[in-house]
Amino acid sequence: MNWSELGKTIAGYAPLLGGVVGGPAGAGIGSVIASAFGVEDNPNAVLNAIKKDPQAAIKLKKIELDHKVELEKITLKMAKIEIGDKQNARVNNKHSNMPAVLSVVLTIFIIGIVSALFYTEPPEGAREVLFMLLGVVIKEWSNSLHYWYGTTRSSANKDMKK
Repeated sequence: MNWSELGKTIAGYAPLLGGVVGGPAGAGIGSVIASAFGVEDNPNAVLNAIKKDPQAAIKLKKIELDHKVELEKITLKMAKIEIGDKQNARVNNKHSNMPAVLSVVLTIFIIGIVSALFYTEPPEGAREVLFMLLGVVIKEWSNSLHYWYGTTRSSANKDMKK
């Protein structure tokens, strides 16, 4: 078990606390939880203590309330890092020809799957798999279009005109 998995368990009792334990700061917050339960600082020991303690929900909620401001700051910082990571990825690739390549390749996949479904007789049991595959490919096609042609692409194009 790791801190991320433990965070999911803790989130059932104290959502804010569980979210932070499940993130990059998990080990640091985990040591606070471990000391509150009087166990060693590792996820398995904390999980066992939570399972054995009938007052676990109350203790976890108390930790969450006692450290609410710090937990909210950590949550906000994690969100900013994630948003920054996505923005950097788009900025680094904004003048790439990859949007066209992805769009064409995924469109060809979709046409191929639709053709297989409607213009040929797929083998027994393969039709459901092809429908599932079609759904996955369409979702990824949609994601790629949103990534490349979303507001970031519009902003990049606007900035190029200046």
